[in-house]
Amino acid sequence: MLVAGVDLSVRRPSAVAVLEGCEVLYLALAESDEDIIATALLMRPVVVAVDAPLSYPPEGRGLRDVERELRRLGFKLLPPLMGPMRRLTDRGVELSNRLGVEVIEIHPLTSMKAMGITRSFLLRRLGVGHRDLVDAFAAALTAVAYMRGMYRRFGPFVLPTARVCV
Repeated sequence: MLVAGVDLSVRRPSAVAVLEGCEVLYLALAESDEDIIATALLMRPVVVAVDAPLSYPPEGRGLRDVERELRRLGFKLLPPLMGPMRRLTDRGVELSNRLGVEVIEIHPLTSMKAMGITRSFLLRRLGVGHRDLVDAFAAALTAVAYMRGMYRRFGPFVLPTARVCV
């Protein structure tokens, strides 16, 4: 079973990780949405976990229920329409509509915290020094947890409930 993780960015290249089970098959930077979509078409993951809001707050302002609930649990996500997050949200929503596979919303640091791991641990584990690649890997790990039923869902957002693969 192939899964993918995308650390979506607006100002710099996005990072993409594809896992088969727990094995890294692909880890690279993507310059455009077309690059991300081409990777998905080539690799055919069953689910893609994207680090970007994939929905808008009701009435076009404020917080979504997912931000409120995660804050109650001790996690902090930025509101999807706050400042530069608006462009990321627009891009995430558009990309999720174009991928042609199941897409879940994640936040890498929140996933890492929920799994009890740190970015520095994953940096060492992967042997890469690029933080965005690590975040894409964390997104893919969240997709693995999702496929294994080890998660809680808050609207479009998926939070792993157990550590997987590492």
